[in-house]
Amino acid sequence: MPRIIGLACALLFGTLSVTAVEAQTQNCAPHDEVIKVLNAKYQERQRAVGLINEKAMMEVYISTNGTWTMVVTNEAGLTCIMAAGEAWDETVPVPVAGLGS
Repeated sequence: MPRIIGLACALLFGTLSVTAVEAQTQNCAPHDEVIKVLNAKYQERQRAVGLINEKAMMEVYISTNGTWTMVVTNEAGLTCIMAAGEAWDETVPVPVAGLGS
């Protein structure tokens, strides 16, 4: 939770394109501003991307020390932080369907 609050504060003070109330209540800002904060403050880089529908895209940004942030961007370029955390682990084995149980 402290990471989300920190990200929200950074976005709130780092952009003039979003009103203070909107940024504070939704953790949203223009896409470029969000990515700059994730790169500069947490050294997070994009590791996954997926379309939610024709009007929204989801991205996951991960750092080498395991912090991560999930964001959703709408067609207007407004990006909102949906979740953030620590201890991202990509070493968890993924079971293959149809092979043993």
